[in-house]
Amino acid sequence: MSILRRVRWLATVVPVVGLILLGLLNYLVIDPLLPRRLGWIVETAILVVLALVFSTFVVNVFERLQRDLQRLYADATAGRDRLQAVQEAGIALASDLALDRLLQRVVDLSRQIVQARYAALGVFGEEGQTQRFIYSSQDGSRGEHHLPPDRGDGSYLSVPVTYQGKAIGQLYIADKESGQPFAAADREMAVLFAAHAAVALTNARLYQAVQRLAVVEERQRIGMDLHDGTIQQLYAIGLTLESVISMLGDDVRAARERLDRVADQLNQTIDNIRHYVFDLRSEAPGLTLPEALMQIATQIGVQPITRIDMQSDAWQRLSRDQTAALWHIAREVFSNAARHAHPKKILVTVGAEPGGGVLIQFRDDGEGFDAQQEFDESHHGLRNMRIRARQQHGDLQISSARGRGTTVQVRFTPDENPMVEEDAE
Repeated sequence: MSILRRVRWLATVVPVVGLILLGLLNYLVIDPLLPRRLGWIVETAILVVLALVFSTFVVNVFERLQRDLQRLYADATAGRDRLQAVQEAGIALASDLALDRLLQRVVDLSRQIVQARYAALGVFGEEGQTQRFIYSSQDGSRGEHHLPPDRGDGSYLSVPVTYQGKAIGQLYIADKESGQPFAAADREMAVLFAAHAAVALTNARLYQAVQRLAVVEERQRIGMDLHDGTIQQLYAIGLTLESVISMLGDDVRAARERLDRVADQLNQTIDNIRHYVFDLRSEAPGLTLPEALMQIATQIGVQPITRIDMQSDAWQRLSRDQTAALWHIAREVFSNAARHAHPKKILVTVGAEPGGGVLIQFRDDGEGFDAQQEFDESHHGLRNMRIRARQQHGDLQISSARGRGTTVQVRFTPDENPMVEEDAE
């Protein structure tokens, strides 16, 4: 029976029963024992007391009803606000297609929605293994040590991030700001948000795959155009020059030498364009860093004198774009060494730096040069290397002196949450 029906029933029955009892009391006790005036006073007093008791009871019932209504209204308002927050968060996620930034926003928003101090997102690979963790905390710091373990006291939430029945990640939320355990409503909000996050992450991955496919197709087209057009034309010119050289007599030595130089330059140009075509068609797929560096050294012709010292596997934290920039820098360094320095050995060292940085150092024992005077921004190779490093959150420094070889140091700072490579790509 509802409270309102109880109040209605009591408001009807209690006055009637009270009047009946008062009448019996008046008939059996008051009238026989007390004078008429005194009996009337006693009867009135009893009636007033009963009215006060009944009115107090009714007021208490309505105050209780009011509190219950206020609590229900507060719960409904909080639920509406949370649903609105989840909706706004879902819209914010759907509007962002940059995967790196989106992963961090998922963690930050999940923490804010349930009003928690810490959150983390584990991103799964194709085989279900955790590839990377992204962290968020109330004070803005990000790191594994900030996420407390599950203490079993209700202060920890673990919610799967699934899309079409496939788990693509796991969301972890810890320590509510109020210090209270997470309620059922908190878990419901986290589950609802995880569904929004799964859709947004899938969309970002698909968008990234489409963009990368377009880039690959454009690279293939440019590579084919260069190979089938420009290279063939240059090759034909080189053959023509070689035929002219064979037609010249020994008495035209100056002409022969000049044509020899032109032929060498054309062959060098053809070789450079072939390397450019290779760069367009491939980013050393499936190769480790030392394998890719040795492949580039082989193409340049310095593989026999090149040694690679892997002091750390920190290079695995580099993003795809940072790795591609490193290939171009390595090609330029090896090419400069082969053409100008003529070293007897080249040492490539790969190591880690404090704070998560990656250091790649190229050192040769070649002729060297005056870095202060001879290498300025007018040299396109140096400028391009520095631009490539700077565009990928890196830095490139060159030190050299005549007769003392050359050292090129490349430092990359991996993104705090590097892009997760999709196997679907």
